[in-house]
Amino acid sequence: MLQLVVFSLLASQAGAGAPASPQPPPTSAEERKQLEEQIGKELGTQAQPIPGVTNLPGPAPVAATADTSKGGSPFGRLLQLPDFSAIVDGALGYTNLSPTQQGLTADPLPQKLVQPLLQEVELAVQATIDPYARGDIFITFSLDSVEVEEAFLTSLSLPWGLQVKAGKFYSPFGRLNQLHRHQWVFVNQPLSQQRLVASDGLNGPGVDLAWLAPLPWFFEVHLAYQDTLPGFESPSDRQLTGVGRLIQYFDLADWATLGVGLSWANFRAPLATDWKNLGGGDVFVKFRDPASRGYVTVQGEVFARQRAAQTFSQATWGGYGQVVWRLDREWEVSARYDGAPFETVIPAGTAPLPPGTQSSYSLLGTFYASEFLRVRLQPSWQQIPGGVNGFQVFANFEFSVGVHGAHPF
Repeated sequence: MLQLVVFSLLASQAGAGAPASPQPPPTSAEERKQLEEQIGKELGTQAQPIPGVTNLPGPAPVAATADTSKGGSPFGRLLQLPDFSAIVDGALGYTNLSPTQQGLTADPLPQKLVQPLLQEVELAVQATIDPYARGDIFITFSLDSVEVEEAFLTSLSLPWGLQVKAGKFYSPFGRLNQLHRHQWVFVNQPLSQQRLVASDGLNGPGVDLAWLAPLPWFFEVHLAYQDTLPGFESPSDRQLTGVGRLIQYFDLADWATLGVGLSWANFRAPLATDWKNLGGGDVFVKFRDPASRGYVTVQGEVFARQRAAQTFSQATWGGYGQVVWRLDREWEVSARYDGAPFETVIPAGTAPLPPGTQSSYSLLGTFYASEFLRVRLQPSWQQIPGGVNGFQVFANFEFSVGVHGAHPF
């Protein structure tokens, strides 16, 4: 009955040119008043105008409030719901390296065993709050922990190209650091990213001010102040951190885009062994035929870490480079080289391994059943200082349900 009455009112307001309706529109002010009173009885005494319906002549159509005892419309409540999504990453992993030989890594594997892994379950809640701000919340679950990965408020209507983000978020440092796990091309992060930036991404509570310059190309500057935990440091070693980033994108042609970025992080560093400065540079090139689903991307980053007792000339360096070739809608192949300082935990009574650079060579094959489900196979060859070589392999699946907003390009 409610729907019939509402549609009748809409038809009455559409004018003389509207299509014929089974129930004729009111022809006098008295009939119109009677119809409005009938709608009021159906919707309750606190009925409100339907949002967005403003282009019809006469009084705006009305919709119910949340008073369900008087027949409140479910459509208004549905429009107020945020976007919900869940993304699941699982894998089988294998390596012939011992935990000590693997070094510091966020994805350690037992030696010579096929290990089932639930790498992450991400729950996202996202919505535009009002014309001035939007909210994003990302909660991650693993077998032994639950963590607020990100939860932040972003401004939408500041003048002069400014935008403010406040809450807990990934620091605007480099390219890969700002991406969630399901945005990674490879199953795991490069070891150089883990050891020189942060094991699970440099992030923490704080505020980020971004400025988009009014230039013919994309030119954006970020200044952030956060409480972060770099590298594999102990949770008690969180540091107040200032982060700056400059990122630019250039259209080289209709089929080619170039992105270059510079990043810097300065840590409070009360102790000589604490991180003091972290520098980074990144480059990204994408080649794409506008008439196809295929593309090729080339991406690389370099990092330099300085501890408080060091000069920057003594900084530790590392980085990675990768190539991704999307063949068509379903298939993608990739390759990555990663050079990271070899850092590990040596058990008591065990001779330390020699310092140096750990080199990792990874290949990746990806099958996209759809944009919501992909399967990946990633073998890697590891070269460790001291002449130790080994390999590891991940067989990964990932699927998503629900509506998930866009991530940084």
